Amino acid sequence: MLNIKPVHNGNEVALSHYELPIKQMIFSGHPRYIITRKKENYYPYVIELDNEVIGVFALEVGGILTQFQFDPKGIYLRGLSISYHHQQKGYFKDIIQLIEQEIQKRFNDKENLYLTVNVRNNAYFAFIKSGFIDEKRTIKQGISHLKVMKKHLS
Repeated sequence: MLNIKPVHNGNEVALSHYELPIKQMIFSGHPRYIITRKKENYYPYVIELDNEVIGVFALEVGGILTQFQFDPKGIYLRGLSISYHHQQKGYFKDIIQLIEQEIQKRFNDKENLYLTVNVRNNAYFAFIKSGFIDEKRTIKQGISHLKVMKKHLS
């Protein structure tokens, strides 16, 4: 069964089986970093399939919304990745739905889910298929150009 769980101590999460091609890791961040980062208003999660970690992500509120000029009633999805051996198996849409359910449960005042995706990242199309809309603006972060995407939470 597919589910998501908040991470309280990212160093205790077993990631030895987690494989992510370096190109994807450049786009999403190292999975260990995503779940161990210490920052105010930052909430890391793991994605599990039958109790095995197959993905990671974080939800973020607060200053990031102002920094990227997002609606204050939004929430930012950061560092979503799925272990290589579990990609292309039809989990993506279900994972996005689980994330939306978690937001409604834990952050029930949020109206929009935001993310940024590198202009060269093929995951862009998966986000479009999952209901995200390209906001037609980019953010420059370091040497990267990131597309802003948004999904209204129902």
